[in-house]
Amino acid sequence: MEIGHGAQSLRWLVWPKVDKNSMEMLSSECPRVTVNPKPSLFGFKGTEVPREALPDIALDDPLVKDIDPKTWIVCGPTLRTMSPSLSNPTELSIAEKFRLAFVERDTRLAPKRAKNARQHQRRAEREWMMSSPRAKALALASQASKSRHGRS
Repeated sequence: MEIGHGAQSLRWLVWPKVDKNSMEMLSSECPRVTVNPKPSLFGFKGTEVPREALPDIALDDPLVKDIDPKTWIVCGPTLRTMSPSLSNPTELSIAEKFRLAFVERDTRLAPKRAKNARQHQRRAEREWMMSSPRAKALALASQASKSRHGRS
């Protein structure tokens, strides 16, 4: 028996103890998926709900019944290995690596952000100058006086 062989799409989801938030999220994000379908003589939306999608059917029974119950029993103390990040104190955690990468990227892009801010400010001032008749008149008068003083 193969588990999960040939699944093309998800139509039914059996989740007996689904909380309200998850149920709302599933219904809004995945409207075609039916959570905990109810058995019916007519099927669901014209499609017969498979036996495996009903809440009272244990899907792993055929797989688990062939396993000797003694294999589930753990004898003696279990050895717990430390994760590699905790065993080597000189190595940085993933969160610290991300933080350092963010700081490095932020400092590298700071000049570009400043340049873009200056450009945005210049464009806003130019837009204001062109939209306000009084500001436009002052700018033209200033240019005229500069050109008159420059020629003499």
